[in-house]
Amino acid sequence: MADLNASIAVIEEAIGSYPDLAVTTGLNISGSVLLDLVSRSNFSGAVLFVDTGYHFPQTLSLWEELQDRYSEMNFVALGADNPPDTLYSRDPELCCSLNKVAPLENYPQEHRVSAVLNARTRVSSPGRRDLSVIEHGTRVRINPLIEWSYEDLEHYLEDRDIPYHSLYHEGYLSMGCWPCTGPVKPGQDPRSGRFMGQGRSECGIWLDVKKA
Repeated sequence: MADLNASIAVIEEAIGSYPDLAVTTGLNISGSVLLDLVSRSNFSGAVLFVDTGYHFPQTLSLWEELQDRYSEMNFVALGADNPPDTLYSRDPELCCSLNKVAPLENYPQEHRVSAVLNARTRVSSPGRRDLSVIEHGTRVRINPLIEWSYEDLEHYLEDRDIPYHSLYHEGYLSMGCWPCTGPVKPGQDPRSGRFMGQGRSECGIWLDVKKA
């Protein structure tokens, strides 16, 4: 069972410690939970989402719905200057680098963001089982939800009637771009639906982190 108060304490400490703090979200169900928790903690800063140009329509609809619900925050959709094409089929890693990683690197650099809150959990991937609450890389990464299970996330969303991704109950446990994302079968790694057939489970955003 996740410790709600502990997660809120981490968030409140981050808000107090980093005036330039930003929230990043890929709009998984943990992202919806995080936005509600930071709202409860009176966060009014930037919420960053990368619009790659290849998202499911349901993802973009959820982004708009969350903006309406949490209007006290500054919702910022980031994007590359590359018009959508079929690069994902020719070189999917380069597609991620240009359309997802670069925008989320450029904004914090330009706006001097020294720390970001994100919604990664240990259960979301075998490669994330060793996540720590605080990580260091290009900037500080703060992970207040690492101990939350899928059941914890679902119960929280239901209890507070929070919008979450409509494809979740169709097996999309980790949301990405439509060309490279599919549903997960029972018993599979929750991120097995990402980057299908590419032999990887990360787009590259989190690869420079180090434990505190």
